[in-house]
This record gives sequence, C-alpha cells and structure tokens, in this order.
Amino acid sequence: QVLSITCDNASNNDTMIEALGDSDNVPLFSGQASRTRCVAHIVNLMAKSLLKQFDPPRHKSNDNRGPDDD
Repeated sequence: QVLSITCDNASNNDTMIEALGDSDNVPLFSGQASRTRCVAHIVNLMAKSLLKQFDPPRHKSNDNRGPDDD
C-alpha cells in the first residue's frame, strides 16, 4: 500500500503523482491529496532566498571597451 509520497517541488514529481493517482495498481493513493512536500527542501529554498538578499552587489564589467579607450 502507498498512502503518501514525499518529494520536492520539481514538476516531474507532479507528473508522477498524477500518474499514480490515475493508476488502478495503487488503489488507496489519491493523487495530489496523497503528496507530502519535503519540509527540509522548502526550508532550504526559503533560507537561500533570504540569504541572497545579503550578497554583495555585482559591478558591471568593463571588458567591452575598445583598444582606444585606455
């Protein structure tokens, strides 16, 4: 019996969950209602997004100058 599947937010996992929900081989599995999103993955994405705000600003490169610009 498969009651729930834990996975990250990748779109290919959505396809897998829908296919399993439509399958007669897994009778108790009810598609998206049986999906559990990985909390550790969600917390990791939130932390990365928060910490990205503290990255130093990028400076424009001057590599596109011509030979006479020196």
